[in-house]
Amino acid sequence: MESVQTEQKHEGCSCKKSCSLATSRFITHHPAKFMSATLAVILLVVVAGAFSGSYTLSEPSQYDWAVPNGRASLNYEALVDAEDDAARGNALTREQEADGATFWMTFEGSGSESIFTPANVQTICEIESLFWNTEGYSDYCQLNGTSSTCLDPTKTITYTFYGGTSGVSCDLLSDSSVNATAGALYSGLSVNTSRQSSQFFMGSETETRSPRYTERTRARIPLGAPLSGFVSPSDRPLDQSIEYNKFYRRVRDKFFNFFGLENRWLHSAYREKVERNGLRIKWYSSNLSSIESQDTILGDLVLALISILFVWGWMTYQMRSIFLSSFCMLSIVLSIPLSIVIYRDIFRVAYFAFLHILVIFLVLGIGADDVFVFYDGWRQAVDDEEVMQLMRDKPGQAAILEKRMEVAYKRTLETVFNTSFTTMVAFLATAISPIMPIATFGILAATCILINFVLVITLIPAVMMCHHLWFVKKRCSIHPSPGTEATPRNLVEAKTTEHDVPDATEDDDTDEANETLLDKFATKVYIPAMTYEYRGVYVVAIGIAISLLIYGVVSVAYAAQLTSPTEQETWLPSDNMLEQVPVDLRTDFMSGDTDQNIEVGMPFGISGFERPNFDPYVPAKNRGHVTYDSGFDLYPAASQNAFLYACELARSYPCNEEACQDGVLVHQADSSLQCFLPKFQSWFIANNPGYTTYNCSRAQFLNQLMVYRNATTSDGYSVAQKQKLIGFVAGELKYARITLTTTILQQESTAYKAEGRKVLDDMVNQINGNSPSGMNNAFGASFAWVWIESEAGVLRGFFTGLMLCFPVAFIVLVLATSNIIVSFYAIISIGFIVASVLGVTKWIGWALGIGEAIAGVIVIGFSVDYVIHLGHMFVEATHSEGLKATIDRFTFASRKMVPTVAAGGVTTFGAALPLFACQLKFFPKMGTLMASTIAFSFVFSVGFFMALCLLIGPVGRVGDISWMCEQIGLAPYLERWGCLTRNPRAPDELRQSVNVIPKAADNKVEMDELKAGGTVADVEADPLPSTKVANCFPLPPPKRKMWFDR
Repeated sequence: MESVQTEQKHEGCSCKKSCSLATSRFITHHPAKFMSATLAVILLVVVAGAFSGSYTLSEPSQYDWAVPNGRASLNYEALVDAEDDAARGNALTREQEADGATFWMTFEGSGSESIFTPANVQTICEIESLFWNTEGYSDYCQLNGTSSTCLDPTKTITYTFYGGTSGVSCDLLSDSSVNATAGALYSGLSVNTSRQSSQFFMGSETETRSPRYTERTRARIPLGAPLSGFVSPSDRPLDQSIEYNKFYRRVRDKFFNFFGLENRWLHSAYREKVERNGLRIKWYSSNLSSIESQDTILGDLVLALISILFVWGWMTYQMRSIFLSSFCMLSIVLSIPLSIVIYRDIFRVAYFAFLHILVIFLVLGIGADDVFVFYDGWRQAVDDEEVMQLMRDKPGQAAILEKRMEVAYKRTLETVFNTSFTTMVAFLATAISPIMPIATFGILAATCILINFVLVITLIPAVMMCHHLWFVKKRCSIHPSPGTEATPRNLVEAKTTEHDVPDATEDDDTDEANETLLDKFATKVYIPAMTYEYRGVYVVAIGIAISLLIYGVVSVAYAAQLTSPTEQETWLPSDNMLEQVPVDLRTDFMSGDTDQNIEVGMPFGISGFERPNFDPYVPAKNRGHVTYDSGFDLYPAASQNAFLYACELARSYPCNEEACQDGVLVHQADSSLQCFLPKFQSWFIANNPGYTTYNCSRAQFLNQLMVYRNATTSDGYSVAQKQKLIGFVAGELKYARITLTTTILQQESTAYKAEGRKVLDDMVNQINGNSPSGMNNAFGASFAWVWIESEAGVLRGFFTGLMLCFPVAFIVLVLATSNIIVSFYAIISIGFIVASVLGVTKWIGWALGIGEAIAGVIVIGFSVDYVIHLGHMFVEATHSEGLKATIDRFTFASRKMVPTVAAGGVTTFGAALPLFACQLKFFPKMGTLMASTIAFSFVFSVGFFMALCLLIGPVGRVGDISWMCEQIGLAPYLERWGCLTRNPRAPDELRQSVNVIPKAADNKVEMDELKAGGTVADVEADPLPSTKVANCFPLPPPKRKMWFDR
């Protein structure tokens, strides 16, 4: 008895209990005021966020997904910044090709004959001319350095067959003219000097045919860089990209108008088959792909409205009230902008992009699940023994509603806190990801979970009470005394008379006739099936447990086979021409252009890159500055020889990895290795008779190098190229660069490109090892390497999230259930859920790429909720109800929580379904993983986990932390320190459960009454304090105790 008093004392002093009780009582007495005040505060914050720009998307940049402190990112940004330094004051506007802004077209004939016919050439000319006749082309074209006019794009059919592009009217050429030009192209394949230019126009099978012919061809039109107002192609790349996109939007509109194409909702015009005079035409630019992705995302996000309508409809069906479902949905929807304001203005995280809008789908599922927990808790609170006792004692409306709200509030607070905390930690685990967008998404998602938790214990109870008082009052017995005005306040404070004694069974919230379909599923299908016995064995439960155990183990084996993708990941639909053209260029044509190959800069003289004022959440600004090696000096003979050695080594360096072609690292085209020093040495000798770069003075060497850098020469290097290769900054030579075009294609998978990068690193290490001081700091820099680090960071963040999720979930389970055994079963179930989802990924044929990893991080939080709900309720059956046997605890948990879990599962599953209709591939992947996670969470929680609890679950307090402390003798000490208390409703000798014949039922009449489906309350003359007195579940006939119930 002393221990009971101690527990009560501790509970009475508990801050958590006091706050919970005070909040529930205030809501009970002032529901309308509380609801109005809460909504007013939320709306005020949301409106303030709109005025402060909190919902404005962040300015995107090419570095958003870069790992800021990664080696590849630091090297690449150091080289880019050095180029900007060298370009200041002498940039030549648009004389260079703009990286990534090239326009491609492919043309394919309809038959097995040469595409080069007069009619086809004329059609191709008309289509190609659409591009350079687009408004504003002269402001973006690549300029001729001497005349400052647009260069003719030489790799076009128009230039090849008509001799130019300016002023060409695309007349129909004669057969002889076309055949002569085509014949020259075919003959050029056999001549080394013309092979590269000829094979650009040829299909991949051209040389296998006799006579040679190609049924397809292509065109390439570059734009110029840097644009006017920029010092180099890498100067403010985002701003330049925006300018290029302006032009490409006009190009898109012009092509769409010409071919009669039109975008429709959820169907891009690029997915149409475009034909003209028997030719199949496709076109591509990375800028067009970027524009298409942005437009596609905006269209796909409209489907979020469908998810919202589905969730609202399902909530209306479950709650049987438009008022409840509408206000609950309003709470869920408002939590999103409220969370964004907190995320950006309080947490000071500035980054907010399209990815973060995906929280809509998370919040719909998780928020609805939290709402259902409180709703079911409110419905089931009338079955609580203390509520029923108050109904018998008739103390008045206020006391009854206070107790009912207190019971529902306490259950919701504990249950939702456990799941919300675990889900928050699962998302916060992604906050340590090196990839900033994913890390910030985890922070925002965790914030949304927190806000939903706060609203479900503040706004939702007030809404529920208002609904009860305003709408349920006419159909239930909790109403004011006769003659009293029916105001919400009076409804709470009114006293009941004898004929007004509230009967909870009359409340429409609990009326059996109004049971939902999920309630009936739990009580009439699930519980009877799982507890079905054959010769004393729960055969259904055992069968389900064994089947899911086998499936879980198989899923673990499948999940272990997931690997990185072996192909370049794509984001747009496979029938979109913007996804098809890059693949066609790589597979359907002969080599002849290195535009699709990875270009690497290898500088000497750069020591590093510093970020003194960098804000990782504003990646487009203040990224840092390059630092130069003070010991760099190209003048000494040893330095020149080291530079020449690097050029010769790179020219023939072997590469036998899958990513490399022809067994070499560097492409063998003449323009693929830009090494200026040999040509400068030849130029120096020609312009300085009697001197070489080895016997001249330092001043003469540097002076002539500057002259050579800015002069127009006939050695194949333009002024723009030389200004990139020779790094004079403020008149001082700071670096010298070699540019390599590798045989590695940009469309190769990350795994293959990583292998090629390792070969390059080996070559650079060999160069540095043979170079003198000041020249031994070379490195290979490319944005392709930056993206490799990004994809690796995404995968690393995914596995880190998994590793943190499981131990945190186990700790929360232990704290929530206070039972090691139940927590152990739960964590195994969660592991099988995650493994099953990853197993489905493998079964579908997906690799663990960046899209799957991002979506996987998002659904980690979904995998823990249902198991925690059921585990908490299974243990609560003993702590609050005094139930001991596993079947009784199973029945209690199933009756209380399975309908709630099912309702939440249907909500989240339904919210994920619209994602399958999205065009962007990431969204259907996310929808698949979300739906799979919910399905497996439900199956493994109500199937595997609950079967384990029923079959080999702990009896009574076995496995409880307090029980374990008692077994090892720590209980008295922990109790003395206030760390351990005993439950007043579950003394050392727990009462017999409601499903076991009580000692009071000694005569045959009582036995028959129980067998007929009565309750313990019907036969007990003096029930224990924790025994229900009404509305207990009907009891099945007495069952023989199993071995695990003894």
